[in-house]
Amino acid sequence: MKLNLSVHHRQSHFQRFFNDVLPSCTVRLLMLLLVLFPAVAPAYPCAETFSDDLTGFSRDFGRIFSAPAHFDGDDWLVITAVAGAATASAFFLDEPARDYAQSHHTPFLDSAMPLGDTYGRLPTGYGIGSIIYLGGLLAGAEDVRLTGRAVIEAHTFAMMITGVLKATVGRSRPFRNEGNSVFSLFSFENANWSFPSGHAASSFAISSALSSRIHRPWASAGLYALSTFTCMQRVYDDKHWLSDTIVGAAIGTAVGLAVGHLINKEENERNQGGAVLEEPFPLASFTIRF
Repeated sequence: MKLNLSVHHRQSHFQRFFNDVLPSCTVRLLMLLLVLFPAVAPAYPCAETFSDDLTGFSRDFGRIFSAPAHFDGDDWLVITAVAGAATASAFFLDEPARDYAQSHHTPFLDSAMPLGDTYGRLPTGYGIGSIIYLGGLLAGAEDVRLTGRAVIEAHTFAMMITGVLKATVGRSRPFRNEGNSVFSLFSFENANWSFPSGHAASSFAISSALSSRIHRPWASAGLYALSTFTCMQRVYDDKHWLSDTIVGAAIGTAVGLAVGHLINKEENERNQGGAVLEEPFPLASFTIRF
């Protein structure tokens, strides 16, 4: 009995750390960095660079959200494949996957799953991106700074897309026990924001952006494994259907790789002394490389 109480007590500390303490610290650190930046910026030759990056953020926003107007046949084929996988999951896998996850809870998984939750939370993407960005900005390391910007952009754009879809589709979350085919269009209730998974989109956007910048097989494998773990956590904790995570992962991957491509191209053009081109970038015209 004492052993069980000790394990339960330890799990509670782990869950509190991952669910409450770490996200809260991330938000506070980000706010502190944003407050301190105007004070330290005049002492460094980085104010102009920061302004250029804001312009770049705006430019990439336009490119990403205008991309569907320039999709070709291959792009729509990828979108059709993702839609087909999500539909098949909704019909054949959502309920069995939920039943399996809910019947296979263990103390170890209960203590490990908060890591996946934390990686997909809203503050995490901004915390990771801001720390990398400001570190590169203050150190004068352009590659690091642009990597941070890539994470911030990918995370922001993915969250905007999923946010609109969540409120529009209004799919009931699994824990409501209403089934996976109940939709309340244009809902602003979190319990009806199951589709798509914001955690999946966020985690895959972060991982894809970092992978496209780091260019290391081991880093890509670890990052995508962590994002996959986030998807598992969403089903394990009964917050999302499997099909929600499939679409969320696809959105995050597409946006993350597209932003990474744009940042890489911008960096190469700057290194070559050329102007940054303004043509839009079709999201689906890429391959994932490990």
